Amino acid sequence: MDTNPPLTHTHTRRVRFADTDAAGIAWTGRIVEFALDAIDAWFRARLDTDWYELNIDQDVGTPFVRVAVEFRSPLTPRDTLATEVRVAKIGRSSLTFAVAGRVGERLIYEGELTCVFVTRSTGRSIPIPEVYRAKLA
Repeated sequence: MDTNPPLTHTHTRRVRFADTDAAGIAWTGRIVEFALDAIDAWFRARLDTDWYELNIDQDVGTPFVRVAVEFRSPLTPRDTLATEVRVAKIGRSSLTFAVAGRVGERLIYEGELTCVFVTRSTGRSIPIPEVYRAKLA
């Protein structure tokens, strides 16, 4: 029996009026925020921790060093967004996530985001801690 959840996780959220810009669609910056929220949910589901616990309790940060997002379709407060997160690449000290946000079958955005594990107090990169690397296997 596999005790690890799958490397793919879907995070769902309702789009709010406060997420929109003057055009009445989700503001560009919110799309990146939605992707980051989904990745944080992936951390909780897959690694049994979140960014706050990593930073505060373990002195481990995961700053993002690369964010690439392509927008495919507008998003409004009428929509419920489902963002799928999967691990695209596991490096020595980095994780690259592939994300895709959809409303039903309609693709809203897709992209890749890469974070690096660091010691929070020094800001220096570290290998992915073994307790987490084991959960990625």
